[in-house]
Amino acid sequence: MQKKLMATYILIISLTIIIAVLFCWHMGNKYFKDTTLKYTETKGELLTDILANEAEKDRLDFSSFVDEYSSKSDVRLTIIDVDGTVVADSDEDFRIMDNHIYRKEVSSAIKGEIASNIRYSETIGAYYLYTAIPIDIKNFKGVLRLSLPLIEIRDIAVDMIIYVIYGILIGAVVAVIIAYIVTRKFMQPLEQLTKAAIKISEGNYNEKIYIRNKDETGKLAEAFNDMTVKLSLNMWKLEKRNHEFECVLSSMINGIIAVDEQYNVFLYNSKLGKILDIDTDIVGKSIYEIIRNTTIFNVLEKSIEQNEYIVDETVINDKIIRVYANPIFAPIRSSIKNMGTLLVIRDITDIKKLETMRSDFVSNVTHELNTPLTSIRGFVDTLKNGAIKDEKVASRFLDIIDIETERLTLLIQDILSLSAIENMEDEKNNNVNNMASIINEVIEILNPKIKDRKINVNIQVNDDITYNCNRNRIKQLIINLTDNAIKYTEKGHIDIICKESDASIIIEVSDTGIGIEEEHIPRLIERFYRVDKGRSRNMGGTGLGLSIVKHIVSLYNGKIEVDSIIGEGTTFRVLLPKKSSVK
Repeated sequence: MQKKLMATYILIISLTIIIAVLFCWHMGNKYFKDTTLKYTETKGELLTDILANEAEKDRLDFSSFVDEYSSKSDVRLTIIDVDGTVVADSDEDFRIMDNHIYRKEVSSAIKGEIASNIRYSETIGAYYLYTAIPIDIKNFKGVLRLSLPLIEIRDIAVDMIIYVIYGILIGAVVAVIIAYIVTRKFMQPLEQLTKAAIKISEGNYNEKIYIRNKDETGKLAEAFNDMTVKLSLNMWKLEKRNHEFECVLSSMINGIIAVDEQYNVFLYNSKLGKILDIDTDIVGKSIYEIIRNTTIFNVLEKSIEQNEYIVDETVINDKIIRVYANPIFAPIRSSIKNMGTLLVIRDITDIKKLETMRSDFVSNVTHELNTPLTSIRGFVDTLKNGAIKDEKVASRFLDIIDIETERLTLLIQDILSLSAIENMEDEKNNNVNNMASIINEVIEILNPKIKDRKINVNIQVNDDITYNCNRNRIKQLIINLTDNAIKYTEKGHIDIICKESDASIIIEVSDTGIGIEEEHIPRLIERFYRVDKGRSRNMGGTGLGLSIVKHIVSLYNGKIEVDSIIGEGTTFRVLLPKKSSVK
């Protein structure tokens, strides 16, 4: 900015100098010419008077006169008669000179006028000022012409112009220096404003300008400082609002994507990327480039066309997705403008699985309950129809009814246990418990079954291992694993190992039983899943034992692992984090 102002000042000064020089040159020339003309006319009139006096005394000699007075007056003198013939000249031989009748100043003087003219003299080879004065003396009538070269006048004018230029240049230098100082002083506040504005544009909203001037720049600086304070406050509010908005979006369990009228994305949240496996920025891109699913396109387009809420379900990347589409309206003055469409994408895979599990659970529970109830009802009807009179038959039927009743009791207890675990009942009653003590209690409870199966149980646990947990839950976990091992081990032994690592308590229950085929291992913890249904029922299993184990492990954020070899045995390994809290 300062360079532009200085350039403007220099241009103005330069134009002023040029105009001044041209004006001085013109006026100087005119002044000197006018002065010289008046001087020659005055001098000519004096010479004509002298010439008249000489004629009165009869001493008139034109050649002698022009020679004498030419040197005295520093001019060239020429005397011409009325016919234009040169009769005397101070510088040239008058006898060889041309007739001057047609010279402008001579012809005017012959007519009785004092005339002057400037022209180039071919004889002398320079510009001359010619002044002709009419003379009418004794025995002669003609013209006295004075010739003065203009070289001296030009030299005087040039010298004058040079001095003028020197003066103007000195004044111009002073003016430029003053202009620099003035512009510098004027530009300093503007430079501060510019630097502050640049910093603000870079995000530094705390920049201030300190100018003490009371003029317009001072008022501008004060207004600028007020603006930065308000701008900083507004940006803080805007950033806070944006941060809150982003936090709300990122905290949503559903994927959000908003598209404009051209189907270009202008808003989305991080959950969308997790649901649809998108790991790049998609703002500004067309939704047709990002998602390739006909159902989503149909929902989107139908919502835009019908201008209403639409919902549908589809499958993307093995995930069951529910898509909600709703137009985005923005009130503009008295009308409402459609800005695009908002898509809410929800992953309902787990919900669908849960619904399936619940449906299967109800079906399985119904089946599991119906089997013993049907058996009990059948035997009761048989007894009512007369079998009760036969003591042996009645006794056998009553034993079967007792077994089926026991099965119903165990099934109901397991269902209630699952419900209690899922509802997290009594899960706040955690204490530091000794793992060796819990395992010994389990062995005491299951000791009748162990003796009946004639199986050896080996326990490996340090007496100092403790775990912060609900004692009954961990006991139930070990009971279910050990009971399961007893059921499927016909001979051999069972190993119960409890150890600890830096991060976890590890519980292993291994048997030398029949083993499990690898294809069944992923489904072992499902409710009512049995590898051999007939064998499981005959052994009194409800099909919920391992599912209960899985839920207890999940309560403590743990993991369960299964290793099995057909004919050699199975190992269940439970890892419970030491620092984990109940979910």
